[in-house]
Amino acid sequence: MTNLGMLATWFPEAASTHAAQLDGPFMQVMMAALVVLVVFVGLAIAFVMQFKREGQFPLGSVTLRTSLILRVLWVVAAIGMGLLAAGAGFGVFVDRTEAPFASGTIIVTAAQGDWDFAYPNGHVADTLHVATGTPVRLLMGSKDVMHSLSIPAFRLDEGVAPGRLAETWVEPTVPGTYDLKSNIYSGEGFAELRRAVVVHEPADYDAWLAAVSDIFAGRTLEEVGELLYNTQGCAVCHTTNGAALVGPSFLNLYGHEFETESGETIVANDAYIKESILTPNVSVIKGFQPVMTPFAGILDDKKIEAITAFLKTLSDRGGAPEGAVDETAVDTPVTTETQQEGN
Repeated sequence: MTNLGMLATWFPEAASTHAAQLDGPFMQVMMAALVVLVVFVGLAIAFVMQFKREGQFPLGSVTLRTSLILRVLWVVAAIGMGLLAAGAGFGVFVDRTEAPFASGTIIVTAAQGDWDFAYPNGHVADTLHVATGTPVRLLMGSKDVMHSLSIPAFRLDEGVAPGRLAETWVEPTVPGTYDLKSNIYSGEGFAELRRAVVVHEPADYDAWLAAVSDIFAGRTLEEVGELLYNTQGCAVCHTTNGAALVGPSFLNLYGHEFETESGETIVANDAYIKESILTPNVSVIKGFQPVMTPFAGILDDKKIEAITAFLKTLSDRGGAPEGAVDETAVDTPVTTETQQEGN
């Protein structure tokens, strides 16, 4: 497999563990297809040259048009090629569906003409930074239309759709700077969706991360919360204008009462917001599905406090004491239908 992979000298440099695993199977399938192409095209040319007129082509005691054996062999060969192609990459496909235990997480947000990469310390960059020998989970979402995250050197090409979070992982192996782009045309701004992947040695990556680590420096708590909303994937599923997406809108969420799918009534206070971030599928607001990714281990208490402060700025009850409910106002439980009607 390795020797076949070495034949693919026109490939981009293999800079991840998955790249090395995919190049060999790809070459195996291509070589098998080449053999089939040569055999059948060669036979076709030979028959055309030998038999100038329309009619049956003799082949021993049978003919090509009537031979059941040849038809069966043709079908078996086609099935065999399909099984070879599927089996060659199936192991890598399954492996990519689940990141190794204790992998770091980077939140990837795509938009027209822009990529944002949010790191565990809250720093946001338009360049993807990773370290050699360190598996990293990529949690991806789109703010607008369909995009794809394509890194040829990693043999990675994953769809990034609005309204849901996709997930994959990579383990870089060779330090350097590599291309990152989208392979799905998304209209205006598509040409600007080209960035770089910088692969560091582990010590250099730690030094870079430490240098950009403090997202609270020079920002208010509310500003940090808004930054986290835009960089941690929240904007993919939650709007700030009252429109419902995969999850409820953050407009007038804080301090209001809601009915959950289990029939309970909750108040969206500090404790509920923290629970919804760390274990989001415990108390799901009625009308929505329990599909949010838990952020336990990704967002610490200070960052959750900042997000809560930002949500307060979006609510007409943001200044009310925690847990308080305005008795003069009656909330209608937020559902997909009622939010859409309000828009």
